[in-house]
Amino acid sequence: MKAHKGRHLILADWLKSYESYGFDYEIGIILDNNEIVGGFGVVIPKFLFFKFYIIPHGPVFKPGNEVHFEVLMQETKSRAKTLRCCYLQISVPVSSNKKIEAHTYKPGEIQFLTNHFKLGKLFSYVYCSYGINWVDFKNYTNYEDFLAQLTPKVRRNVRMPYNKKAGPTLVKDILLIKKGYHVIEENAKQANYSVRQFKEFKDTIHNLVNKDLGYFVNCEINNKVKASAFFVQSGGYITNITDGVLREKPDIKLGYMLQWEIIKKSFELGCKGYNISMGGSSGVQDFKSKFGAEAIYYENPHYFLVLNKPIFYIFKFSKKHLKLYKKRISNILSFFSR
Repeated sequence: MKAHKGRHLILADWLKSYESYGFDYEIGIILDNNEIVGGFGVVIPKFLFFKFYIIPHGPVFKPGNEVHFEVLMQETKSRAKTLRCCYLQISVPVSSNKKIEAHTYKPGEIQFLTNHFKLGKLFSYVYCSYGINWVDFKNYTNYEDFLAQLTPKVRRNVRMPYNKKAGPTLVKDILLIKKGYHVIEENAKQANYSVRQFKEFKDTIHNLVNKDLGYFVNCEINNKVKASAFFVQSGGYITNITDGVLREKPDIKLGYMLQWEIIKKSFELGCKGYNISMGGSSGVQDFKSKFGAEAIYYENPHYFLVLNKPIFYIFKFSKKHLKLYKKRISNILSFFSR
């Protein structure tokens, strides 16, 4: 699988999912002799008369075309002004960590941003990339070798659901996806966190799965779905988006099965690692660490420009009073921060 600096956050189907909140989106590209050599994805949130231009991750380039970075950023600023956005924000994957160097910029490669943009993030209503929880495969030729280096307890937990005859399936049918997503919603209720409603998210999942950019896994016991997860492939690796397990007694560790299925898929695709996703409760983070995950935070990833100071500062002053949007904004943040 070819690696680059992209991520699922800039896929057209992912950007389109924001339309359910009344936001716009667009994709910018840069051409060299009529060949697309770079680009980015944009979410354009709109509240009342406020409009914002948010690049949640990127930009990305074909190898050797990073020289266009400055031009692309200049055009981005111009485009945001043309759309009468009061604020422009970009989040760039920057890291000195060797494990993820194929997927990030080095700090010195984004000098234009550091010279012409302000460091920071003043708009929080679109999830923007800030790091990667990396499970590294570089020293392993196959998933069995990877499994062998995990602790004995983790190996037992990985094997348990298979030994108990649980059945994992990669599904594409929308009705099977709906059954699985119901498990994810029920798990969220039990754990007291929010996920997007299926009616808002179904087209995104279905489109990505049918393009082989997404993977939806159902785990069944006695023909009943008891665990499900959704993953997206982009940038040369797979990212864990959301998952859920209906707790049973005895616990046969279906959460391990979900992760193991996508780890196997990652090896099949030739990925050098897997993004098991940032965030989660301390228990969730502990679970992720059992697969050797390392949370790698990007180095100063967020930059911004205020394009219309009066409008933006009115927004800052009034946003705590935007009660009509409070629930909607809360739902957006709770899902996209997973």
